[in-house]
Amino acid sequence: MANSDLPPLPTYTCRRATTPITVDGALDEAAWEQAEQMQLVETVTGDEPRYPTVVRALWDDTYLYVGFEAEDPYIWGTLKERDEPLWDEEVVEVFLDDDSDEWSFLEFEVSPNNVIVDLAVFRRGGKSHELFCWDCPDLQTAVQVDGKVNSFDGTDNSWTTEIAIPFDQCMTAPHIPPRDGDRWRANFYRIDRAHDADEYSAWSPTGEIQFHMPNRFGYVVFSEE
Repeated sequence: MANSDLPPLPTYTCRRATTPITVDGALDEAAWEQAEQMQLVETVTGDEPRYPTVVRALWDDTYLYVGFEAEDPYIWGTLKERDEPLWDEEVVEVFLDDDSDEWSFLEFEVSPNNVIVDLAVFRRGGKSHELFCWDCPDLQTAVQVDGKVNSFDGTDNSWTTEIAIPFDQCMTAPHIPPRDGDRWRANFYRIDRAHDADEYSAWSPTGEIQFHMPNRFGYVVFSEE
């Protein structure tokens, strides 16, 4: 898809959580039922992906909560250590540009084994510079798998990821916690490594297999509702 054919940047209303959230990967608190859904699309074409992914987000005074529900008949992951190259396997990802400068942003990745990558990224002149030395304090993640990782028998169904990103690590945000109506830039991604082909999906499609494109981040608007 050429850049001129890309759809307008999407906007998501992120509502305040109405009940406490326990980060266990279940997404079964009542608050999640009130969160609007985002459907990821194939990141190059904007078409519906083979394996759908639903993303929802909520917030309170301490955390931004993001939940992924990913259909997957072949759930795969071998890496075990923080900041290993999860992007070479299966992963869901959150990118946050809290001051909307399209230059600096935070990146969070979680694998089906609940292994994480957390990065501070600076991008200029078409090049990204990642700070792997930064580990996000108080970051919480959890995964639940409906199936078995690395079974490769096609009987898996899905995996669900819950992420709590602490607002006090969003150093360039205009307000911490956010105020009603504050607008951040963000994108949400998934990489699926199926037995026959890879699939890259995104909330806001990028037109190429490249996620470090802050100019294609959508808008997350915080709401007190």
